[in-house]
Amino acid sequence: MKKTLTLLCLAPLLAAAEPNPAPSRLQNFITRQGAKLMDGDQEFRFVGANMPGLVLPYDWTLMLPERLHLPTPWEQEDGFKTLDQMNLRVVRTWNLPMRGAQEEAKPWHFLTGPGQFNETAFKVVDSMLALGNKYGVRVILPLTAESGDYLGGIGTYASYRGKKRAEFWTDPQLKEDYKTTLRFVLGRVNTITGVRYCDDKAILAWQFGNEMDSAPDAWLAEMAAYMKSLDKNHLVSDTRHVPGKAQMYTGKDIDLVNRHLYSNYKGVGSAWPATIAREITTLKEPRPLYIGEFGPYIDGKELTHDNVVVKLREFLDYVCADKAVSGALIWSMYFHHQEGGFYWHQIMTYPAVWSYHYPGFPSADTQREIEIMAAMREAAFKIQGLPVPPVPVPDAPELLPIGAVPLLTWRGSAGATGYDVERAPQPAGPWAVIAANVCDGDVAYRPLFSDVTAKTGASYCYRVVARNASGSSQPSNVVGPVAVQRVCFVDELQDFSRVSAKSSGLQLNNEYNCLYAEYLFRAKGSTNDFVTYQVPAPMESVKVVVFFAKDTADLTLQVSRDGTTFTDLQPQRTERKLAMPHRGAAGGQSRTMVTYEASVPPGQTQFKILWRGAAELDRVEIFHP
Repeated sequence: MKKTLTLLCLAPLLAAAEPNPAPSRLQNFITRQGAKLMDGDQEFRFVGANMPGLVLPYDWTLMLPERLHLPTPWEQEDGFKTLDQMNLRVVRTWNLPMRGAQEEAKPWHFLTGPGQFNETAFKVVDSMLALGNKYGVRVILPLTAESGDYLGGIGTYASYRGKKRAEFWTDPQLKEDYKTTLRFVLGRVNTITGVRYCDDKAILAWQFGNEMDSAPDAWLAEMAAYMKSLDKNHLVSDTRHVPGKAQMYTGKDIDLVNRHLYSNYKGVGSAWPATIAREITTLKEPRPLYIGEFGPYIDGKELTHDNVVVKLREFLDYVCADKAVSGALIWSMYFHHQEGGFYWHQIMTYPAVWSYHYPGFPSADTQREIEIMAAMREAAFKIQGLPVPPVPVPDAPELLPIGAVPLLTWRGSAGATGYDVERAPQPAGPWAVIAANVCDGDVAYRPLFSDVTAKTGASYCYRVVARNASGSSQPSNVVGPVAVQRVCFVDELQDFSRVSAKSSGLQLNNEYNCLYAEYLFRAKGSTNDFVTYQVPAPMESVKVVVFFAKDTADLTLQVSRDGTTFTDLQPQRTERKLAMPHRGAAGGQSRTMVTYEASVPPGQTQFKILWRGAAELDRVEIFHP
């Protein structure tokens, strides 16, 4: 009896520890029937996206430590809400990072060595697959990499055994190390759902790795057969991707063939429909073909600001119409950051191009983001024979804590085009809109809004409301009362609307923002250029962020009472050298980020910044009562 009572007492604790996932929207595994993908007895065709950030720290360009962290469940769910709203029913991640033999282990190393696996990192995959089931999105998961193995891939495997990178394909020990990874990943039990990965319907296919063009047929055949011996439920995708090469291998255990499309590929340009139609003719055995990556990036040659949307729609229309193509995945998309705004990721091959954010924002007009996101959503419904519904009304955003200076930021809502900022004297109201349709896609990694109308010494409550074409969300949580000590005038240099005067030589610039910590806009100037600001009350302090390419010719900061006589400030200076991009058109270039901060003598209302050499002004903050 005593033993029985003990077990009964433990039962609630044991039950609480059991996985309790949301119900899955997925009924079947995706299977292959000749050249078709099937979802039960229905053909499965898709338009989808690459979202490497669902499992990876995003910032592999600048290697900024503050951004090299795994995504949180909230951030992943924002990504899946985005995919769901767009009807993007397939998402592809990127490879699982592996620690180099001489590297310090990091939380985001999925493999810390051959046969050594990081439980914390794999819980991120657990969360992703649980969300895939919840939102009805299938996942293609590459397991390592040839191209991109600076994150840890085939070269890393080889280095642990003292082998050359090319031996990955033939060395028995290296092949066994890779098989050890396959056994662990395919057999893992999800800590959220309790389902083994090999039994999880959210997985569309395993991919050997990212862009493994050197993989010989014999290696692919061996590893595909081994995957099938471990997992009878899921498809296996080839990894070789370049059009025009004799790589359309269709061994019996390879279910999917894959192509990537970029305008800088030799013989491809912007003729994507013709390229894929030609590739299909090289298939010797029927296999579903999908475009694992395509990037409609403006290069000024094949794709321009004027033709990129037309070219993209032509391609998407072709994908929808040609049943020989199972689907296509855009490279790439990112989601909201839980500390406000979005994640950003520069595409190093092209200037002024970063990963796409849904539903698209004016700040990315350089790459025609709004139109491209709209075309993707339309095609995602069209390929499944569905009408395009109105966008859903956004969920309520979450306003984050506010300090004594009313700089506001919030966790955004998937699909929101803007936010109304509301203020009240007390939590119960009455509420007044102090800023309408504020965009959270204009500012990267900084507060999204500054309340310059606040009065020092007053107390306010704040909330935000998300909006889009279908309507407005419920209000966010209320933050406050906030006792205001100072206000902050902010200029992110998206345009010159906030300056009171400037020299004619200043130019707005947002090229290669991967060189600039991925902050978005700058004013580019040289010796004797200037910009002036006027604020309504005497300044207390200023803060300026500037980037230098080669020589660091410090700017001169000046203040004035009357706009005629200016006095030099003596700012404190903080310098940070940013890493060089390792490849792409920006490869080998570097930048130095300098932050100037200074107190201002009493009574000064005008602030002037003078260039003493080549520099790019990134952000100005002016604090006043």
